[in-house]
Amino acid sequence: GTPSVFYDHIFSHYRQEIEALLSVRKRNKIHCRSRVEIVKAERDVYAAIIDEKVAMRLGPGHYEPPSGSQNWSFVTEGRDYKVWEAA
Repeated sequence: GTPSVFYDHIFSHYRQEIEALLSVRKRNKIHCRSRVEIVKAERDVYAAIIDEKVAMRLGPGHYEPPSGSQNWSFVTEGRDYKVWEAA
């Protein structure tokens, strides 16, 4: 579905985190029809690569994007999430 940001979240202590995540989406032209490849789904971690441009991890478990033909650059992280962009 289409992600939504609630008005009261924008004006909360999560504002900088939300702005960083929105910026990643805009820069990489991520949208509701973007291709999502689930690369890890376990009890404590969920990880996906979106449009081969953005890698993300949710949960406290370990995940790092593969270092193959793409180089990944760390973008942002917070409590139980981390995001990388293809360099």
